[in-house]
This record gives sequence, structure tokens and C-alpha cells, in this order.
Amino acid sequence: TPISKEDQKILTSIGQKILELRKSTGLSIERFCAKNDIPRISYSNLEAGKNFHMTTLLVVLRKYPDIKSLKDFFNDL
Repeated sequence: TPISKEDQKILTSIGQKILELRKSTGLSIERFCAKNDIPRISYSNLEAGKNFHMTTLLVVLRKYPDIKSLKDFFNDL
């Protein structure tokens, strides 16, 4: 089943926010993934706003201590 335009907009917003978080660390995708033991393709899909696993999002968010909850992350979306 194709993803609706509305759902794709949400996925893209999540990906953009993840991209901004990573850029704040100064790390490339490759270095961020290696440092945090995250599969690069899974992480790339997340940043690109492609269909991704929620577990990937949770693992990534745990790497940012300022994000205390999913509510913190999703607050501005």
C-alpha cells in the first residue's frame, strides 16, 4: 500500500529533524552510525523520510540526552 501524502509529510518532517540533530554533532552519516552502532542504511532511510522502523528512531533518539521523551522530539512537528 502506498504511503499517503499526509503520512509522507510526517515522515519527511521526522527525517529533517533527525538530520538537524546529527548535523549538530558535526558527524557524517557514516561516522554517526559507526560511533553509535546503527546500520547506515536504516539510519539513511530515517533521515530521508523513507518508511523506517520505529526501533531505529528510538535507538537514534537515545543518543541525544537533551531529548528526554518522544513528546520532546515530536513537540515541534
